[in-house]
Amino acid sequence: MRLDEARRDYYRRLAKERGYKSRAAYKLLEINRSFHIFRKGDRVLDIGCYPGGWLQVASSAVGSDGLVLGVDVRAMDVSNGKEGIGRGRGEDGGDRNMKEKGFGANVRFLCMSVEDDTLAARVKDILDGEADVLLSDVSPNLSGIWSLDHAKQIYLSRRVLDVAKVLLKDDGSAVLKVFDGDMLKEFIDEVKMHFKKVYIHKPKASRKESSELYLVCKGFKSSRC
Repeated sequence: MRLDEARRDYYRRLAKERGYKSRAAYKLLEINRSFHIFRKGDRVLDIGCYPGGWLQVASSAVGSDGLVLGVDVRAMDVSNGKEGIGRGRGEDGGDRNMKEKGFGANVRFLCMSVEDDTLAARVKDILDGEADVLLSDVSPNLSGIWSLDHAKQIYLSRRVLDVAKVLLKDDGSAVLKVFDGDMLKEFIDEVKMHFKKVYIHKPKASRKESSELYLVCKGFKSSRC
């Protein structure tokens, strides 16, 4: 087994053992350890949230006083509320021996596309205001034609940025997945216009050969009155 395959299997196995919906949870756990994205009581918007690994991480990080809203075009049930039944805590912050972690009581879900122009208004109503943190793990349906897949992913990420401009609090944070390619630099330059700091990060749980990167954006500069 190649090293990258072994690493992928490791995070997949770890996610299953500790009750996370996907190994992608470990990407966000690493990002939060490195960049301190979440605070207790934060209101978080997670776009492209299916199957829910990032929702679980954010839910635990913001605590019972916080609120996490997931958005995806694929329907999800986040009502089971089984989080917290495991015994002990792992070094990743996850519960050990938890076969079905579920979602916390502070998680909500909206089945909607980021391409829907009414999304920001719907989200603002559910959050009862602006978001402290915006997460995006959006990815298009891959065609296998890289130039098309890259262009579509950057387009979706730009739609996410449009939502951030409307919904993110001043000095808020965002984590945006992007595909590396010839359109990325222009998009990063656009993101930098709206945040004080933008870091490019590739988590250990990402496949080595994957083109996915994450823009960790701190200090949103709101232009809203």
